[in-house]
Order: sequence, then structure tokens, then C-alpha cells
Amino acid sequence: MITTLPFESREAYGSLYKRAVANFDRLEREDYDPGHLFKESGYGWPGDWEGRTLLAWTLLARSTRREPKYLAQAMGMLDERTNEDGYFGTRHPAGTIDEQQLAGHSWYLRALCEYYDWKRDESVLDRIRAIVRNLLLPAAGHFALYPDRPEQRTIGGAAIGEVKDKVGAWYLSTDIGCAFIMLDGATHAYEMAPEPGLKSLIEEMIGKWMTIDPAAAFFQTHATLSAARGLLRFYESTGRKELLAKVEELLLLYEERGMTDHYANYNWFGRPEWTECCAIVDSFMLAVGLWKHTGNSAHLDAAHHILYNGLGHGQRPNGGFGCDVCLGVKDGYLSPIEEMFEANWCCTMRGGEGLSRAIEYSYWVRDREITLPFYETSAVTLALADGEIRLEQSSAYPIEGSVRLTVRSNTCREPIALRLYVPSWADSRSVSVRIDGSAVDADIRQGFAFVRHLFPSGTELTFEFGIECRRESAFGFHTAVKGFSYRHGPLLLGVGTDGAGASLLGIGQTGASSAGLAEREMEPLGAGRYRIGGTEAVLSPINDLIELDEEAARRSRKLVLFKDSYREAPGPRT
Repeated sequence: MITTLPFESREAYGSLYKRAVANFDRLEREDYDPGHLFKESGYGWPGDWEGRTLLAWTLLARSTRREPKYLAQAMGMLDERTNEDGYFGTRHPAGTIDEQQLAGHSWYLRALCEYYDWKRDESVLDRIRAIVRNLLLPAAGHFALYPDRPEQRTIGGAAIGEVKDKVGAWYLSTDIGCAFIMLDGATHAYEMAPEPGLKSLIEEMIGKWMTIDPAAAFFQTHATLSAARGLLRFYESTGRKELLAKVEELLLLYEERGMTDHYANYNWFGRPEWTECCAIVDSFMLAVGLWKHTGNSAHLDAAHHILYNGLGHGQRPNGGFGCDVCLGVKDGYLSPIEEMFEANWCCTMRGGEGLSRAIEYSYWVRDREITLPFYETSAVTLALADGEIRLEQSSAYPIEGSVRLTVRSNTCREPIALRLYVPSWADSRSVSVRIDGSAVDADIRQGFAFVRHLFPSGTELTFEFGIECRRESAFGFHTAVKGFSYRHGPLLLGVGTDGAGASLLGIGQTGASSAGLAEREMEPLGAGRYRIGGTEAVLSPINDLIELDEEAARRSRKLVLFKDSYREAPGPRT
């Protein structure tokens, strides 16, 4: 099976690394230090803030190769901050379950699992087992009765979910379906510390999940995608093919009903009110996981668009992550939501996992085959069947379709197969592979250029494909704009609304039409930017908020969907 490499085998230096470092810096400011990390009693999401932060610190430390400032201190404080059963928050009476507590502890379990995978500290396994024994296993028998009908609960929660209803054993959150976030943490715990009772609980959770239509139940998209990642991990543990099929079904549902035109999310199915980077990260990781197991490069194409648009636009100048408007629902403009400019209670931490995974996903191996599904300026050492090879990569992607690989050392004696990602939007005639300056034939299949070579030390390979401005039709389920977007490779482009060029296009005027825009020539300006012919308006990538100062980022508003006309968006399912 194709697998990623240990974090320690690589060093990243490119744009993903810089974003990860900015996020790491944000997570080591005062509001995340150990004095603020642990929440007092009465906090509605016990384990959530703590778990997400510990998870982000652990993964960012590994992906950036930087010592975390607070992680060791925080881990040493866990005994005094958790209850006598080893988890956060209230010990509820038997037969009573708080789904927000379960959801929060999914992140805490995942943090402990990732920390154990890194440090191999056996005491961490004891913490995992205690949570399973004292918090998870008492929920056995109750997941089968989870209230999933809309009439059983409050529809219409705010950005931070609240417990509003009690049905049977369940204290129910306005983050509908968040109990199933625990599928992610439970399956991760089972992977690290398998035991029969936990497996039975996971199977009960999955059995109930298989009966639910998340869109009909107005589930939170974040909860849906986290549950799907748990299904995918359990598929990896069990090989049950129906789980893989269900994960593909769920991702397709999300892409059709839950994804915005800038590859972010509607926070709930049927409620297109704001985006949430937590779900964006889940969708990115899920798409890559499905590519891993199916070989379907359409999932990899989706992952690139999610990473560079939904997640890219969500990152703020301070390195944190926040919530945006749902592009297309009201009009074609994309902007942050002022009151949720940074969601420091959830998205800032999950952004750390997303960026760390993007760095991890840059290199994969299988037998004598090396696969590059993402590009990042970096260095890596890969252990193969008959030796070891060290590569250095220089990449201009996604601005340019240009990658250079230099072999610094190679002890392998047999040829090595190298697979290089070719995006679906790239013209195959523009693909070029050269080894030490000489063109070589590359077999393009399943979204990759395939090259087989000895790659002795000192070899230099250059890989190129063309990137041009192109148009794509709007696709969001709730999108009211019948029109199109401009792209530079995977990058969505938009026009700022505060410049002279905007007024030339009539941008900013209510109901302004972009008729005739499609016929204009686009003048390349470099860095993914284009001047619209006959105007001073400039299209530029939407993922540039991190490069602005905070004031400019807060008032950023770009026209991204150019309308042919307006149509009525479909309403919520009832």
C-alpha cells in the first residue's frame, strides 16, 4: 500500500512551511499558553480547546521541526486538570451523555494518539485507555438511539454550539451530529490501543451512522466529515469495503450539497451562513485519504482546490484561521465575516493540522515507487527496498507549473519509479520532463507523469506543465449566481472592489452585469495575476489575506463569481 513518510524524514521550506510557521507562532501567544489552555468548570466543550491545541502543537512541531514552547509543560499538567476518571469536565450520571463532551474528547484523544506516535510515552497510552474506559464505553448502547430527526432538536445554533435539548440519554448540541466527531477519535484510539469493548462501540456508532442522511438531518458538515474520517480509519483497520464505499458517498454528498464555490463549506447542510476551517481541513484530509485508497485522481484534484482556496483564504495575517461568507449565496463576493474574523476557539488550531498534513502529503512511497501528489520546496530522505535516496525539491507551484528535483545521494542499485502529479486542468501537451537537461518520455496515467530511472547521485530532474487563465462554471448547491469564476491553476481569482479597475467593470454596483467579460483578453502580470483587457481591473488569487495587514484583510472583499444572470438558490431540505 502507498504510504506517507515519517515527518522526521523531511524538511520543508516553501509556502506551506511558511504558513505552518505563522500558525505555530499564533498558537504560542498568550491566549494558548498553559495558563489559558485549560478551561474551568462550566466550559461547554470540555476537552475541545485543549485537545485541538495539543494536537496542533504536536503536528506543527513535527512538520516544521521546531521545538514547541508549551507542549511539554501542558502535558505535565494533565493530571491536575482532568477529573479522577482521566477526562475533562463533569462526570455525568450513568445513562446520561453530553455530545459536546464526546466531541471535544475526540480531539483530546487524537492529540494523545499523535503525541504517543511521536514520543512513544507509555503513560500516554494509559491516558487513552482511561478515556476509553471511563467516558466512551459508558456510551455503549446509546448511540443506537441517537436522536437524528430534525423535530427532536433545536435547528439554528450560533458559531459556538450550545446544549439546547435533552432527548433520552442525550444532551444535544446545536452543532447537530457532533457526537459522531468521536468516530474520528475512537478509531484513532483503537488503532493505538485496540480492545474488544472499544471495537464494539465503534461498530455501534457506525451502525447508527449508516442509517442517517446528514443532509436531511441538517447535520453540521464538520461533524459529517470528521465521522467520515473515522470510517476511513476503521476501513484501514478492518478492510471492510462497505466502509470505503460509504466514505466516498459522504464526500460526494458534501461536494454536491455542502461545499461553497471557493471550496470551503456551508457550516450546516441546509444552512449556508458561514464557512468553518475545521470542516475545510477535514474535507482536505478526507479527499487525500480517498485518493490513497482508490487511486482516483479526481479526489486529489479536489484536495488541491480545497488547500489553496478554502483553507488558503481562511488563514489570517496573524497566522490564525477564521470564517468567511459562503461565496455565491447572496452574491459573487468573497470576504471574511467580521465577528468571526478569527475563530481562535477551533479553526486556528485545526488549521495547524491541515498545514502539517499538507507538508506530510508531499511524498509517498510504495515498494520502489516514489509519488509526489503535492509540491513544496523541501528535502527528503526515502528508504526503499535496496537502499536510500535523498532528494531536494524546488517548487514554484501553484503559481507556476515548475518543479526541480536534485538527487543528493542514492545508494539504490535498481531503477526507481517516480510519479509526479499532473493536474486535470493542465494540458497534457504542456507536460515536460527532463533529466540532466535531456527530454525523457513520461507516461501520463491516473493523474501522474510516470518516469523510471536509476537516478544516480547528482541527477537533476525538471518537471513542467503549463498554467493559464481559464474559466469554470459556478457549482455550489446554494449558489444564486449563475456564472463563472476565473482560475490560475488551482487558484481562484478575484477582483478587489476598492480599486479604479473595479469601477470600470461596474463592480460594486447592485446588480452590475459582467456580460461581455468572457470575451476580454487576460493580460498575464505574473504571480497568478491578470489584467482584464480594456480595463485597469486586476484578477489576483483569493488566498492572499495572510500577506495583508490585519486592517486590509478585515476589509478585503473580492468579486470571485462573475454572473451571467441570477437564479433562485435551492432552499433547505425539509
